[in-house]
Amino acid sequence: QGHLDSAMELHEKSLDIKLKALSPDHPDVGTSYYNMALVREQQGHLDSAMELHEKSLDIKLKALSPDHPDVGTSYYNMALVREQQGHLDSA
Repeated sequence: QGHLDSAMELHEKSLDIKLKALSPDHPDVGTSYYNMALVREQQGHLDSAMELHEKSLDIKLKALSPDHPDVGTSYYNMALVREQQGHLDSA
């Protein structure tokens, strides 16, 4: 758990830097949210992970086409979290 907390802190610092240097809708910001979501999943914080995946998806939809493979990957990751939450009907 300690390593995951440390990883999360580093991802948050990375996000802060990106938000100062880039627009909030820049794909690199979306990648930061995605990375943070993965840590939250590993920590078992699935609601928080889903929120971060949703932020990442929102940015990807603005920056990329809806048919871009990265958008598809976001939907896939969100489905995995839904499965872990036991929401198989919406996964």
